[in-house]
Amino acid sequence: MKVPDAGDRALVVLVPEPVLTLVDQWRSLYDPSFAIVPPHITVAYPPFVPEAEWPSVRPAIAELLTQFSPFRVELTELGIFAGSSFYLWLKPEDNGSLARIHAALAERFPDYLRNGPFDYRSHVTTGVFESEQELLEARRRIQAAWQTCGFRVEELVYLSLDSGSQWCVCSRLPLGGASNVG
Repeated sequence: MKVPDAGDRALVVLVPEPVLTLVDQWRSLYDPSFAIVPPHITVAYPPFVPEAEWPSVRPAIAELLTQFSPFRVELTELGIFAGSSFYLWLKPEDNGSLARIHAALAERFPDYLRNGPFDYRSHVTTGVFESEQELLEARRRIQAAWQTCGFRVEELVYLSLDSGSQWCVCSRLPLGGASNVG
């Protein structure tokens, strides 16, 4: 996974209360970015639309998102990414809605969604570890206490990483049929 830099942008689903509290009890122990970014499911990540271009691109992305109805996400089980570090994450069950949104964005805006070395996999990062042993210990601890929980997704959020290393909400984009705007 890429380490974020100031000016990075992302399109995400923010995990709402009360699920946020359940996820953050584990992130506060195991995720070094706990204080920088709230729990989320990334839909599009850098190189995503630069802030300077966002005002002109936002209407087209907002229009595309109206083609997707709000949907429910259940955080069901833990998964693992292994690389230079070990990542523990919660798997969102959503009947493929997030993957369809990601694919539609990649097709319509290929300059802003480049394929990396891995296929898109929606997830909520729960922890980052230096060793597999630490990861497996945390995984056992979380699995022993985890109960499936879920929430309704009605919007995607455009975030930008500021020079103080904080992710800031720049724009909210409702899905079709959702009541919020912004």
